[in-house]
Formats: sequence, structure tokens, C-alpha cells
Amino acid sequence: MFVKLSRMKPGQAVRRLLPVWVAMLGLLGAPEAGVGAGATAGWAEVEITPPLGIALGGRAGPVTPADKVLDPLFAQVLCLRDGLGKGLVLVSLDLIGLPHDLSDRLRAQLVQELGVGWNLVVLNASHTHSGPYMLRSLVAGLGPPPPVEAEYFDTLEAKVIGAARAAGRALRPVQVEVFHGRTKLGINRRGINKEGRYAGMVPNENGPRDDRVWAMKLTPTQGGAPALVFSCACHAVIVYGFDYAALSADFPGATRNLLRAALDPKAHLQFVQGFAGDVRPRVLADLERGRFRKATPADLEQAARELSGAVLSALKTPGEKLSLDLAGASDRPYLPRGAPPPRERYETMRATALAQTNAHRLALAEYWLPRYDAGEGFARGNAWPLGLIRLAENQWIVHCAGEPCSAWRGLMAQWLAPLNLVAWGYSQEAQSYLPTESMLPEGGYEVVDCNLGRKAGSAPLAPGIEAAVRQSLLRQLAFIRAGAR
Repeated sequence: MFVKLSRMKPGQAVRRLLPVWVAMLGLLGAPEAGVGAGATAGWAEVEITPPLGIALGGRAGPVTPADKVLDPLFAQVLCLRDGLGKGLVLVSLDLIGLPHDLSDRLRAQLVQELGVGWNLVVLNASHTHSGPYMLRSLVAGLGPPPPVEAEYFDTLEAKVIGAARAAGRALRPVQVEVFHGRTKLGINRRGINKEGRYAGMVPNENGPRDDRVWAMKLTPTQGGAPALVFSCACHAVIVYGFDYAALSADFPGATRNLLRAALDPKAHLQFVQGFAGDVRPRVLADLERGRFRKATPADLEQAARELSGAVLSALKTPGEKLSLDLAGASDRPYLPRGAPPPRERYETMRATALAQTNAHRLALAEYWLPRYDAGEGFARGNAWPLGLIRLAENQWIVHCAGEPCSAWRGLMAQWLAPLNLVAWGYSQEAQSYLPTESMLPEGGYEVVDCNLGRKAGSAPLAPGIEAAVRQSLLRQLAFIRAGAR
């Protein structure tokens, strides 16, 4: 733009240049204006119920075909952007978990389709034990997937990407608030005897658990039904206790239904599973007899009422409005493993499997016994997916793969203090359980037995895992902080 200034009267140049300066200031200030602009969000939901006959997860191998649908399974996608256009994509899935290959494909496509950073895509599984079998690639001794399973994976991938596209097209201005509450939904499931050793999967009122409820409400500023993301930490294992061969979203699905009825029939509800590795539903705990009893349909209803009531109570408290400033980091810290179990463990497994005609356990034993002979094939550690996300300066998310036990949340909050932290487990991809180091000498399911079927190696995790996680999180925090300067 050019304005001739020669031979102008005093003050005329100022009057002539004023519109030019205003225009230039507008152009120069446009990017900065985005900082104060409001957040936008879009969301979508798609049914992902598999066909009957598919093997169910949360069991000892793919041995139980689904024979009914108790309630449908869903995937929900939230696309959230801050005032500068930086995006976060959260996908919630009514599944037990995701294998590495499928997770990577989904995240790569979400990055490409929605234009968000790799570190700001989170896939979270509710860990319903009444969903389809998803973890064949992680388990030793299994053959290739049957057609029904392979076809389901392809269909699932297409449906999630389709829902993500719909969420990306539906962006609208929103007000973002977070709320905090408490719930009595879960109870620790690791019994510990007087000698400090694992004493079975029994209710432990004194064991660690995370009673926090976290909710993020997205309210369209121009009207319309809200979206609500809510999170707590508890295994979704009620339905398979009374209907072993049924497909179901378990209590997360039932809770979504109750919240939708209470808030708005068109509300978008999204559950995120927390650090629930050693936590089961309290409703199943028989504390007088020191055991977990068999579940009933009434238990499912009660658990859903407990969690939905806790969320609704939290929403009645003063919420905290977030000024979104999205940033993320992710890592795969190396977590060391110790010595594998004695060979005799698999010899006994093989003999028992033959006596009981248990094909899955037999295949598992026969997978490992030759490797003991060769001395090869035993993992010395794992590259464990772990990530940190800043929603706003006063709200952060740590997400972790596998099944982190509840005490990890307190450790991470201590290491990252004074950050206001919410913890999401079962994120990105399935691994094994993640016990804390204090749990290692106790032994038991989450430390030893859960690894016996792992294709990557049957050894339990070893001391050094906490240092690896701590260093990774501090590196990630430094990375995010550096990007802000």
C-alpha cells in the first residue's frame, strides 16, 4: 500500500495515514487475537458393537464367543481447539484395550485428518471385560485372527475415523469448565497378608484407590446440548459376572445413559478410564466374608447410579473455567523387567492343560517351554507409552498405557507438583499391569501372574520403573514449558 505524502497540509498526512495504520495494526495483531479467542469443540459418537460369535476379551484367551448383545458398544470422539487453533483429539472406546499396530494406525490417521499434533491424540479404552477380544498380538501361543476378528478391526478403524471427521466438521464455540468430585465406586482388590505378601484377589478396604471424579463440561456458547467428559478409576467387570457371554459397555455405558437422561437427551457423554489396575467395583465386595461375590444386574444399576450421582454432584459445585492453552508431549520410557518365572511353572501349566483339555493354556505352555531350552525370547524390559498434556495452565492430564495401579497417581502428582493433574490409564495401547515398586515384593496377580501369557516375555517388572517414569514425566514437562517460552 502506497500513499503520496508530498505537498500535504499540516495534519493532512496523519488523517490520510490513519486508516493505513489501523489496517496494518489489524493485520499484525490477527495472530495475537487468537490467544484471547474462545475455545471450539466438536464431537461425534458411533456404534462399534461387533458381530455375535466374536471372542470376548477380559478372559483367559479368546475362548468365549459372544452370544448376545446386552447393550451396544460405542466410540466417542471429541475434537477440542484452543484460541490459536491447536487441537486435542480424545477417543473413548468401549473396548478392553487396543493393540499397538491398530493404535498407531488410528492415531496417525487422526493427525492427518484433523490436523493435530501426535502428542495431542489420546485413545482411551473403558476396559470393559464384556467387549471383543482385542489383544491377540500381545498373547503367546495364539494363531492368526479368525475372519470375524480381522474384519471387525477393519470396520472399527473405519468407524472411528468417520466419527473423527464428523467431530472435526462440527466445531463450534464452547465454554470449557472442569469439576471435581468423589465417588465410592471402587475398592482395592489386592489382599495382603501379615507377612506383606499377596493373599488373593479380595476386597482390601485399606488398599490404595483413587476416589476422585473429574469432569470437563463443554457448553456451546450459541446454545445446544453440552458435551461432558468424565473420568474415574474402576475395573469394568460387572456384566461378565452375571452374563459371561454377553457384549456390554458395563457400568461406563450405563452411567452415560443416566447422565444423558439427567442432563439433556442430546448431550454427548464420554467416559475416560483412570488408573484402575488394582481396583474393582465396591458393589461386588462382600466385606464380612472377605471376598468378591457373583454380580447381578442390580449391581450394574447400582454402580451406574453411584458414578452418575457423583458426577452430577460435582457439576453442582463451582466449576473452574479453563482458558485453553493446549500442548502435549509423549515418550516411551524403558521399564526394566526381572527374571522370568521358573521353567517348572510352564511344565505344571502344560500338565494341567492336558488333563483339563484346555487348548489355550496348552498352547501358552508349549510356546514358552522351547524358549527356556533356547534361552532366548525373554523381554528384558518394555518401552511403555506415557504422555503429558496441558489443557490450560491450571489443568494437566497424564495418560499411561496398560493397566497402571492406583498408587501411581499419587506418585505422579508428587513428582509434578504443583500441577493440577488428572490421570488416565488404559490409553493409547494395551500393555500388561503396571505395579508400583512397593508392590513388587508382594507378588501376586498384578506383579507376576498377569505376565505369564505375554508374548513379549513373562518376567515381572523390576526396580527402576519408578525412576524411569519420573524422569520421563519431568522431561515431558520441561519440553512443554520450553515450547511456551
